[in-house]
Amino acid sequence: MNETIAPGSSAYEAGVKTPEQAITFISRRMLQHRPRVDLTYRPYILQDSLVLTPISSKAEMDIDKLYPDAALGDIVYIRANCEADRDCEAVLNVAGNAEIWFNGSRVFQRSDCDLPLASLRQNDYRVVNVLMKGGKNDLLIKCQKKPDCWGVLLYVAYPRYPFRWTRDYLLSVRPQLPFDEMDGMEGFAHIGPVHEADWTAGLDEKVLSGVVGYNDTLCRDLKWQPRWDMTNTGSLIDFTAAYGDQQGCAYALSYVSTLAGKNYTLKLQSSSPVKAFIDSCEQEYANEICFPGDGTQKSILIKQPRISDDWWCRAEVSDGDEACVNTVPFIWNGKRKPVSWIITGPFRSSIGNLMGIPFPPEQELQFERPYPLGDYTSAFWRLPHKNAYIRPYRDGIFFGQWFYAVQVGLHGLMYAAKTTGDAGQLRYYLDSIQTMADFYEYMKWDKQEFGDPTLIPRAWGLPDLDACGTIGVSMAEAFELTGNPGLMHVIQDIGQAVSCAIPRFPDGTFNRVHTMWADDLYMSCPFLARLARLTGQKKYADEVYRQIKGFHDRLWIPEKKLFSHIFFVDDNTKSGIPWGRGNGWIAVTLTEVLSILPRDGCMWEHILGIYKDFMQGVKKHQDENGMWHQVLDRADAYRETSCTAMFVLSLVRGMLNGWLDEDEYAETAAKGWTALMKYSVDKMGDVYGVCLGSGCAREAKYYMELQTKKNDDHGTGIILMAAAEFIKLQGLRSDRRAVIA
Repeated sequence: MNETIAPGSSAYEAGVKTPEQAITFISRRMLQHRPRVDLTYRPYILQDSLVLTPISSKAEMDIDKLYPDAALGDIVYIRANCEADRDCEAVLNVAGNAEIWFNGSRVFQRSDCDLPLASLRQNDYRVVNVLMKGGKNDLLIKCQKKPDCWGVLLYVAYPRYPFRWTRDYLLSVRPQLPFDEMDGMEGFAHIGPVHEADWTAGLDEKVLSGVVGYNDTLCRDLKWQPRWDMTNTGSLIDFTAAYGDQQGCAYALSYVSTLAGKNYTLKLQSSSPVKAFIDSCEQEYANEICFPGDGTQKSILIKQPRISDDWWCRAEVSDGDEACVNTVPFIWNGKRKPVSWIITGPFRSSIGNLMGIPFPPEQELQFERPYPLGDYTSAFWRLPHKNAYIRPYRDGIFFGQWFYAVQVGLHGLMYAAKTTGDAGQLRYYLDSIQTMADFYEYMKWDKQEFGDPTLIPRAWGLPDLDACGTIGVSMAEAFELTGNPGLMHVIQDIGQAVSCAIPRFPDGTFNRVHTMWADDLYMSCPFLARLARLTGQKKYADEVYRQIKGFHDRLWIPEKKLFSHIFFVDDNTKSGIPWGRGNGWIAVTLTEVLSILPRDGCMWEHILGIYKDFMQGVKKHQDENGMWHQVLDRADAYRETSCTAMFVLSLVRGMLNGWLDEDEYAETAAKGWTALMKYSVDKMGDVYGVCLGSGCAREAKYYMELQTKKNDDHGTGIILMAAAEFIKLQGLRSDRRAVIA
């Protein structure tokens, strides 16, 4: 962090000065760091006691629940591969008693904690700095049973956000079971308990070195858990193992990649009658069903109701040369091979003839939403084993991630792509938004079933404006671009959360219970303004006006013509600190609202007056180099990129729309743009000097000590938006010159 541009390496010195050039450089570099990340479906073994807890994604390892009969002094080892998307600094944030090795080196040891896990608080954690390698990192934890504390709480996190398991912003890390047989499966392996009498001085080294493999034993035939049942990955589809005594009708699915001119045979045995569908076409029942290949991949769907205690089917496709050629090619059984069958159900109905009812898998084979089962429950695809499921993952930091800063970056990419006509970048943006909408309902089901969603976890519950505003803007923009109705239910949910679930002052202004942040004007009003445009409902425009008035009343610093970052609710005072990006959020919000809402009525004019007054304060606090500072009225605060880009964007929009006099502000905006090319962007298109996400404080010192991060999305997206607005302004000026000529 706090990287700086090497001398002589700025974009300006490399000849990158125009907004068109900047968009090319920055967006290309942006997507090099943030490529598309394909969705991956992986097996998952249910683990009740070693889990990632909801939303915060704390790894909660309550070993007492695993081994309730263990004696004091007993030892358990826990192991995982922490797979990271790249080399990066990271922290292990640990609470409880444990000895921890990371990539073979002991990094933590504590044995004096005497509190139960449920009683541990944030100040009970210890921070361990580690270097995360791109790929797999070995994490080994040793816990000894104490009278009151047996277990550990753990976050593998980015240093700036130590209490957030890192997986979707800045660095992506996912815990995986550490053996080839379960390669890629999320979770933690454990072995024990080892009695004190069996413990030897060399036991740690034996476990650490990997001598104790998945099928090896450790003291009294102890083996690593959970155990992966390898017996049901072939032709046997054991519905009883998966569903126990549940009743209903279940489906099994597999695929065959056929060759033209080759004949294939589906061989069936079952405990009760079944139906088979090949590429959705129902087949005449027989123990052997023949079908020709045509060079395409064909789906094989088996339907079987439960009519007795035995509920199984044996099914395989042969091509005459090989006994079994059917697989589910996108789900792998560890490092061995694709699994043969996946299942879903059981579907239920009050009508007795289950075989005659076309349940959802017959109507649509899909892997984005759980299927309704007919009894107000639902189910996704899973494996035909006990406690064995399938879950979708996206291991990456940008594409398809529900996080406000990511959406700022994406919004800039979209805005620039619309201006330049870059269809590829616009497609990237739309696909990123669409995949979040596609799995939005699955996320809710996944949270309910397993405790912590594998995809878009921050969408769960839409708990605050950070989780709503910028994502709502992206969904609304994508809907207006494509008209895809599949986005609307997400937009409606976000609108409901913003309207009804956010804390407020008595006058209706949003707050965070004990504080109110300038940031939240941006996290709410641009989305609400788009809702007003999408729905034509005046209530959303009225909400925008209410929020702007409430924020202005509490945060405005009239003598500086700037906004305080924070209002403290408990003592009814503002901090008086004009944090750069906090003011930038408000500046961009005002221009968004003025651009989107119709120019009618006194409230629109009132907002315009606030904006013009504010821009006078912004202009006054620009430094001689063209930059604005982390704390706007402190020359000793560092030059900060995101607020500079936000102010340039807001000034250019003002001139473009005729809200500001070009003679008064053109030089300020141009000077700011040149400063970004000189001090914030290098010749590779990397963006520097962007303050990381901030908390809040009463002292300026806090903001001045916040670190900066290269290519942080708070900055990249805003620079792209500013560049796009400059291109529009240049076009307007050219049109004017043409008219005069």
